[in-house]
Amino acid sequence: MKDFYQTLGVSRKASDKELRKAYRKLARKLHPDVNPGDAQAEARFKEIQQAYDVLSDKKQREIYDQVGHEAFVAGARGAPGGPQMGDVDFSDLFGAQAGRAGPGGFTYTYTTGGPGGAGGAGGAGVQELFEQLFNQGYGTSQSWPGARFGGRPRIARQKGADRQHAISISFEEAYSGKELKLKHRSGEMLKVKIPAGIDSGGKVRVAGKGEPGINGGPPGDLIIAVTVQDHPYFERHGDNIYLTAPVTIAEAALSATIEVPTMTGRVQMKIPPGTHSGQEFRLKGRGFPRRQAPGRGDQIVRVEIVVPERLDMRSRELLREFTELNPGNPRVGRWP
Repeated sequence: MKDFYQTLGVSRKASDKELRKAYRKLARKLHPDVNPGDAQAEARFKEIQQAYDVLSDKKQREIYDQVGHEAFVAGARGAPGGPQMGDVDFSDLFGAQAGRAGPGGFTYTYTTGGPGGAGGAGGAGVQELFEQLFNQGYGTSQSWPGARFGGRPRIARQKGADRQHAISISFEEAYSGKELKLKHRSGEMLKVKIPAGIDSGGKVRVAGKGEPGINGGPPGDLIIAVTVQDHPYFERHGDNIYLTAPVTIAEAALSATIEVPTMTGRVQMKIPPGTHSGQEFRLKGRGFPRRQAPGRGDQIVRVEIVVPERLDMRSRELLREFTELNPGNPRVGRWP
């Protein structure tokens, strides 16, 4: 069985830039849009997508290097590379205890904003825990309410702790939005809407689905952290989508109408005469939905002039004739 490094064709010491370059090269070749109806290419695309999802995440890559490939096989219980989209069973997630990992591998630590405690690495200290329960310092000049007179301490009402969960969605799902079905430990099926336009690092809050409250306090929330996968040829910057479109010398020099992809289908775009390589054209309203304002961003198409690698004798003669008819040095005045 290939490990994720072999799947992407890189060494275990590959940099983030090398991982991204290898992924994009394979994705352009194997993407379902390029290979419609090819089940083998689709399966291979899913393999490289899973490999890149894990290795491009610093924390998951560290875990992968430590525990090995088997722990990340899709569907493995508690594996970071396990189920991420669709129907997710949260039975183990909601069964985790404070300060220790639950059966599904999730760990939660209580924190407090009170006086400094004596907590150790990875868990709340004794003082912090008592401060949460009794809202008092433990081991200071203060004492528990009623303790001086032999009474029982009064436990303050407190909201339950939040739960954290991470998911990975496709570029297309981030553009159009997605509805997840999550199973609560009570058996309740939660429908969680991932809003259109969300970006990597975005979070979705599900109110009241975290840890139970303390002494009758309200429950915490479920916080879902979202990572958006890269696209083979689109790039996102804010609400705008960027695309590089190759054109011929003749198309750039004489004008042409070319077909370019967008997130909602292919459109015709006119290239004016005298277009130079690197010039950008804007397709208004073809970007991502704006989260904080109405409307959408734009799609920016960056032109790349492609020069033929091989020319026959007649083409060479024509180019020499063209140069004689159009003398000039484009570098004059460009640099001091």
